[in-house]
Amino acid sequence: MIDTHCHFDFSPFNQAPGQYWQAAREVGVTRMVVPSVNEQNWPAVLALTERFSEMYAGLGLHPCFLDTHTDNSLAALEDALVSRPLSCVAVGEAGLDYFVAHTPEMKQRQHALLDSQLWLARRYDLPIILHSRQSHNDLLRLVKAYPGVRGVLHAFSGSEQQGKQFIDAGLMLGVGGTVTYERANKTRQAIARLPLNHLLLETDAPDMPLAGYQGKPNTPAQVSRVVDVVAALKSCDRDHLVAETSGNAERMFGFH
Repeated sequence: MIDTHCHFDFSPFNQAPGQYWQAAREVGVTRMVVPSVNEQNWPAVLALTERFSEMYAGLGLHPCFLDTHTDNSLAALEDALVSRPLSCVAVGEAGLDYFVAHTPEMKQRQHALLDSQLWLARRYDLPIILHSRQSHNDLLRLVKAYPGVRGVLHAFSGSEQQGKQFIDAGLMLGVGGTVTYERANKTRQAIARLPLNHLLLETDAPDMPLAGYQGKPNTPAQVSRVVDVVAALKSCDRDHLVAETSGNAERMFGFH
């Protein structure tokens, strides 16, 4: 299994990364993509990929961390991508989040950051890891403005129609803890019907705890439980689901 979205530089993992990675390996996790949220945590994310050969980095500017991005952050991101190691396989985490964008100015700044990161992803032929909350239409419009860009909409929680729109725009869909909640009927039905060759597995750990684990930090080992739920929703063999989604991740991120 490949956890394509885990903030492994965050607490509690940064206190005992070897212990948490071993727990994930014991349930069958073989690789992990660690996206970054701002310029300040790029070194920590890249250091993880140096320590653990099975981990890969995304370098980006997250829309929820606007107050940590400076006027020079985009230039610094391009510099980092120019000199990136082989373990850097994506731009991101980037995107839009209207839940935290309380003013038109904040939305405008999120748009500008995403637009620039989409440009960088296409310029350096890297996939982009996208975050979207309450911003479906605008995110889709911005992605479509960059034909040929590829990436993943992580933490997909939309309808079948929305999923198809993002797939048609060149994206894969990251499937995580949301589908473990029975009340998430719309998204569970969407995952059941959307094509398997456009789905990736993820946890978003330590965020997005699974059903039954509310109030506890999520962990990369929980991707195994996501597999169980998705396999049941799609009425397919667990091993087949793992093989297909891992192949999707290999194609998307081109792991070295």
